[in-house]
Amino acid sequence: MRFIFDLDGTICFKGQPISKSILDCLLELEQEGHTVGFASARPCRDMLPVLDERFANHLLIGANGAMTYHQGRLQSYTAIPGQLATEIIRILADHQAQFLIDDKWDYAHNCTEAHPVMRNIDCGRKASRIDFDQLDAVLKILILSADRTKELAARLKELDVTMHHHSAEDILDLTCRGVNKLAALEWFAPQDEPFICFGNDMNDLPLFEQAQHSVLIGEYEPLVPLATEKIAVDSQVESVIVSKIQELSVAYKPARTY
Repeated sequence: MRFIFDLDGTICFKGQPISKSILDCLLELEQEGHTVGFASARPCRDMLPVLDERFANHLLIGANGAMTYHQGRLQSYTAIPGQLATEIIRILADHQAQFLIDDKWDYAHNCTEAHPVMRNIDCGRKASRIDFDQLDAVLKILILSADRTKELAARLKELDVTMHHHSAEDILDLTCRGVNKLAALEWFAPQDEPFICFGNDMNDLPLFEQAQHSVLIGEYEPLVPLATEKIAVDSQVESVIVSKIQELSVAYKPARTY
């Protein structure tokens, strides 16, 4: 069985790397014959530091599906068309927004370093901050703050983009229309291949709609009716996640072939 894990708020918390107990459990999951992949709002550059070197070649679906890495290499990406990206940047300037743009690996931003989200940008120091006019492909635009946010959201909804609101941080991100984690997974793997997913927020919704089994971490209301089960976020959350992964490993154990 293929297992797909969101990162922030699902198997890693408060911006910290995933715990060793969960990472070890994921490797044990593979040793039992399952396949493990990760799908995050983070670009792949920022997914790697919360994993460890044992997962560097795994499937990484980044930027909410706008990029897919496997075996340490970019496999596919979907960029916001250049003219549309220019229009979005103009709208953001009208609202005095602080925002960050992810390219295929590097990034550009006009944000203050004091913003909490900036602590998670290029922690591995393997990318470069570039100027906006040096961007090759605008994969995701992350909006950290803005004036007249309701008006801004209304203007952006009229454009040919997918917009996510991340409830925990109260931030928005934009990708090209049609980009999502499920579409990226289906590009990488056969569409009829069943999978199990763990997630916690709006960007996990397409996966939850199609998963054979889904585990909600927390109480994000739109996912509740879609989730097979849920796990509360409390002081025991990591140990409960490990137990649940072990339980599902047995329940969906692949049949042996001889």
